[in-house]
Amino acid sequence: MKDIYDDNQPRSAYVHVPFCLKRCSYCDFSIIAGRDDLIPRYLQALELEISQCLQKFDQSPQLDTLFIGGGTPTLLSPTELEELLSILLRHFRLAQGAEYTIEANPDGLSIEKQQVLKQFGVNRISLGVQSFDAEILKRLDRKHSPQQVIGILEQLSSSMPNISLDLIYGVPGQSLASWQQTIQQAIQLQPAHISTYALTFEKGTSFWSQRSKGKLKQVEDLCEIEMYQWTVETLQASGYPQYEISNFARPEMESRHNCAYWTGQPYLAFGPGASRFVDGTRSTNHRSPFTWMKRIEADLSPIDYTDDLTSEQRARELFAIGLGYLQGVEKSRIERQSGHRIESLLENELINLKQKGWIEETEQFIRLTSEGKLFADAVACEVI
Repeated sequence: MKDIYDDNQPRSAYVHVPFCLKRCSYCDFSIIAGRDDLIPRYLQALELEISQCLQKFDQSPQLDTLFIGGGTPTLLSPTELEELLSILLRHFRLAQGAEYTIEANPDGLSIEKQQVLKQFGVNRISLGVQSFDAEILKRLDRKHSPQQVIGILEQLSSSMPNISLDLIYGVPGQSLASWQQTIQQAIQLQPAHISTYALTFEKGTSFWSQRSKGKLKQVEDLCEIEMYQWTVETLQASGYPQYEISNFARPEMESRHNCAYWTGQPYLAFGPGASRFVDGTRSTNHRSPFTWMKRIEADLSPIDYTDDLTSEQRARELFAIGLGYLQGVEKSRIERQSGHRIESLLENELINLKQKGWIEETEQFIRLTSEGKLFADAVACEVI
């Protein structure tokens, strides 16, 4: 996939909407469950934060990608959703052909909300399907049914051709056969993009607690590896080339927003817990939606902490993030963006990783091997 841009001006933005009906057992995101009454207050704070942040720009930034995530952004009522999208259009200019994504759950995405999204130019939906197995959906605390997913996709087929399905494997109690059925069902529905994520047990979540108490058994590593390898082979054979460890897409339908992250481009971000990267500095907002709102309302910065990366830290991070990209890390890009030759900076680490058989190198790229993809987190830890 071609680079979207390669300069210091952020041309991507992320907006975090923290509202959900309830917190899922595996979720550690910054959310508020069951407090829809706070949505108007959130929208006011969001506009204030965007206004304050953009004062440094001579004009409204022009974006190639805009991503609204959560939380469940489509939990907002049609009127609230319209206000959210109006706020964004007041402050950002979308370039011609820009990718404009919103995350949504299959339940609650009414016809009226779909019409609002279309009216405001949203052209991509990332649908939180997770599974087509009713028992697995129940275990994940999801409220929709497999039938609802099929119905929503039928409704969206004419107005929203760019749809991504998010799926989760490695769920306690999930068999390989169950996961295979989910993948086959996803292929039959012919979305533009499919993301498959291995379940992680995050500290502080209900799943973490249940596992610690012996009430929940994690899927065996070998089974999870078999799920992953079968997924890669099946999706690629079905017209969905893998372009990142967890992501598959029809040609030219890759997530341009995520590609901006993976290639180390600057980006803006707003909302509780949101993290932006501009001018070599990463700034992350308070995770607590309440603290985030209170600080903005008091005309204080919502930022919780800031990382001013050294050029070496920047090079190491670019390498670790970029390895998730299946084409690999372009060596000349890291040198342009950090001033460091990655072959010199990570000489010892690269020798070790090659000896393990986890990476391979060409004249232009360093990339994970098939085996290395199974140990991507370990590789990242070794080079950061």
